[in-house]
Amino acid sequence: MTDLPGAAALTDAAIFDAEFYAAQLPQRPDDPLAHFLTEGDRSGLDPSPYFSTSDYKQRYPDWQESGAATAVEDMLTRIGRGEMRQPHPMIDPEFYLSTHPDLSGLGAEAALHFIRHGDAEGRRPSVLFDPRFYARRYLLTGETHAFRHFATVGRAQGFLPRPVPRTTEESRARMEALLSPLTRPMLFVAHDAQPAGVPILTLDLARHAMQRGFQPVFLLDRGGPLSQRFVAMAPTVILVEGWDLDGLVQALPPELPALVNSAAAAPLAVRLAPRCRSLVLIHEMPAYLHAQNLIAPLQQARDAGAELVASFDAMAAGLQAELGPMQVIQPGIMLPPLDLASARRTRRLIGRPKALFIGAGHADHRKGFDLFLQAAQALQQELPGARFVWLGNLDQWAGELAREAIAAGLDLHLPGFVEDYTSWYRLADAYLLTSRQDPGPATAVHAAAMGAKVVAYDHDIALKDRIPPHGEIVAAGDLAGYVKACLAGVDEPATRRRARRRYVRAHSDMGGYFSRLADALTRAQAN
Repeated sequence: MTDLPGAAALTDAAIFDAEFYAAQLPQRPDDPLAHFLTEGDRSGLDPSPYFSTSDYKQRYPDWQESGAATAVEDMLTRIGRGEMRQPHPMIDPEFYLSTHPDLSGLGAEAALHFIRHGDAEGRRPSVLFDPRFYARRYLLTGETHAFRHFATVGRAQGFLPRPVPRTTEESRARMEALLSPLTRPMLFVAHDAQPAGVPILTLDLARHAMQRGFQPVFLLDRGGPLSQRFVAMAPTVILVEGWDLDGLVQALPPELPALVNSAAAAPLAVRLAPRCRSLVLIHEMPAYLHAQNLIAPLQQARDAGAELVASFDAMAAGLQAELGPMQVIQPGIMLPPLDLASARRTRRLIGRPKALFIGAGHADHRKGFDLFLQAAQALQQELPGARFVWLGNLDQWAGELAREAIAAGLDLHLPGFVEDYTSWYRLADAYLLTSRQDPGPATAVHAAAMGAKVVAYDHDIALKDRIPPHGEIVAAGDLAGYVKACLAGVDEPATRRRARRRYVRAHSDMGGYFSRLADALTRAQAN
């Protein structure tokens, strides 16, 4: 560690971020802290996402009077003396204390609390930054440190730090402007733009609509990492940015066809149905709908004129008592073309293990990530040299489990959400479906469409009745039986994998799915 003046204070306070600092330079210095102390502070560079050197020096022109070597050292010195200091234009310690009464005893330490704890806890640092909005608009589900994300990623990309409330008239004018050049618009409504099944399905449906001559318009309640895909494809409005729903609806032409994709967006359908020919596509299982309090919005949407469509027979049967009879239209899948360069890259990355077992989705308790790890550890004992992959993001709980499993010796790879999932599935011997509750999942169908055997526990899974032609269902809790079924997928004959691909693709055509939805929309009428 450098012994330059001011180094100890920054190190002891754990406020210097070497990676963040180095990213501001054209070339990473050998010793980022020493570079900051000797050159960076003088040049106005920031030592942390939470401290603005230039703003601090402008706000406190007497900063050198404390004898500090840098502006950030002065802040630490002053706070140590009990003086309130603002480290960043968007971190206001007085606002922070008044907004969070449980922290009232912190006094001058308020800014340091936000830096060390508050950002991770989702606390609001000032009127200029709203972490709850920012997370809903831009972050992955479960992702934390919204302020840090804005400072390191969002600001440069023009992300909003807080919503901009629009009036009813402003919102109506915005939707009118989006619709005015369109001659055959179709509204696609979704809850968010997370890298998950429903948003991806929404994009796929919109592509097929375009092939049939429709012009998609997207209405999203929240955003997410896939927001730019929606914006790039068609006019997009994201409500959480501050738009007024009533104003947007007023601009919609009567009888506009609207596909509301998933029950999570049912509250929007309540407002849309009186004006639009609306279908609400229900992909969620009944138990999940009850747990998320979505039955009432679905009933209200139905009463407002929307037609409810279940994805599978089991869903329709489980919901009939509360929502009445509904038609069932099984979703299709849209596989991206297999890119040979991507396939070669994946092969190099994964190597040639004795067997490859894959799971996928947003890893959490509902997805059974703990059961995936349990099966993986048992499989590794039976087949040393096997490799395991989870495609998708992990919540905090799953991340801790994954770290423990890797530390214990599990050969586990975590590439996160990937675009080229087909190149992974084509290498898999088996897809491990360990979900405790799942409205599909589409990932299992994608894996089977590439030839992988699907092995599922007998849990609350919507497509359970459709797994046997291309996989195997094992009694819940039967780990030995599950491992045996997975091992049976290793080195399957090529003829069996080809047969599985043909079967899945024949029964999961996205074009046919959209055609059935379009027919249902034609029959629907706005109230």
